[in-house]
Amino acid sequence: MRKDLLSIGLMIIFLLPYGYYFAGVQVYDIVAATDTECNGNFEQNSPVEFAPLRERVPLNQSTYQENITSNIMENISQYWWPGFHSTSIEVEGEDLLLSAWYLKQDESMPWVIFVHGIRGCKAGGSILLPSGMLAKAGFNIVVFDLRDHGQSSIEDNRVSAGQKEWMDVRAVYDWLLSEHGAEEGKIGLFGTSMGAGTAAITFSQDKRFNSVWLDSGFSDMQKIIEEELEYQGLPTFLGGAGVFAGKIKTGEDLVKLSPLSAATEIGNRHMYVVHGNQDPRVKVHHGISMCEEAQTHGLDGHVECWFSDSQIVFDVIGENQTDEHATMMLTHTDLYEERLIDFFSETLV
Repeated sequence: MRKDLLSIGLMIIFLLPYGYYFAGVQVYDIVAATDTECNGNFEQNSPVEFAPLRERVPLNQSTYQENITSNIMENISQYWWPGFHSTSIEVEGEDLLLSAWYLKQDESMPWVIFVHGIRGCKAGGSILLPSGMLAKAGFNIVVFDLRDHGQSSIEDNRVSAGQKEWMDVRAVYDWLLSEHGAEEGKIGLFGTSMGAGTAAITFSQDKRFNSVWLDSGFSDMQKIIEEELEYQGLPTFLGGAGVFAGKIKTGEDLVKLSPLSAATEIGNRHMYVVHGNQDPRVKVHHGISMCEEAQTHGLDGHVECWFSDSQIVFDVIGENQTDEHATMMLTHTDLYEERLIDFFSETLV
């Protein structure tokens, strides 16, 4: 009997790591999966004509809405930017091409690079809308698809939460220098959602960027994995298993580079943090942590933070739905545009 129990105990001990790994693989696949179709955005959006989509329907076609500004519902065309160009950008040292759209208006004006979130793309409203705000103000802009997203090269249809994607942003920066004669110190960075995390990592790794705008970004990768599991109704204790499986399966350490390093290594550079108080996807504590760390380590007046209630209600499929993630540009459009333009004008021009 004792031998049987010992054998069973040893078997359990032997199998536990495998169970932990396979559970982690499931978590990793859920959290890191991409969507190259970008939720239908490519079918309907381009810089020439776009609108934020919900359920693959333009938000301004909603039969009912609350808290969405008239700029979005009635006058979205003011942010369209015809005259754009398409290009492919090489990532040095890798067999990767990044698909990009850009608008060069005035060589004396700064450039701003826009970074989309997970399962997003350059055709998403959360990228085209703020880029259109800056285009309207005369800035030069470039939006692009990260690796494993949209029309860029596909490696494994998985994200690394900025661990590799930050090198895509660096490639776009270098392309602006070599192909368009952009000046160092006159190239800004904008990121939303996971793209804000990627932008923050880029900001910490590449000190050539003088200013970064972070909208609804995460500051703690381990925590955001656990919160994403909670959001999807899965046990949060499997978050560590997901990180472990990612290391084994792809060799990527999802928590090696931290977005929070952007704050601790800000130096004399500039940061603007934006986050909605009710955001259930990337909770506001991520933005608060980024803000507080940046204010602690940065110079007075170089860090600005904006936290506000922000929830939209809309009806695009016959029933009212709500959204609170990265919606400040939809609920506070005029103020968002004003602050975005002022920030990059003051830090880049």
